[in-house]
Amino acid sequence: MVIALTSAGTPLAREATLAITLDVPEDTDIYMPMVSRLAQLTVIDVLATGFTLRRGAKFRDNLKRVKEALKESRFDKQLLNLSDDR
Repeated sequence: MVIALTSAGTPLAREATLAITLDVPEDTDIYMPMVSRLAQLTVIDVLATGFTLRRGAKFRDNLKRVKEALKESRFDKQLLNLSDDR
């Protein structure tokens, strides 16, 4: 199964098993498709939230445990000298 998040009528939309199409106008003068990216990220967030809610409390508890376990693996900005305190 191929799920695509794309504009309608694209080759990807035609080939996908399920096409979630977003037709968002872009400013073609700038090579930064920001509006469509934000629209796609919004759809992904809505789908992820709906999936998580549908799976129930036990699934959410597992996600919380994973998040807590990953906290220690994140880089410290101070160690990377990327802080805003330059």
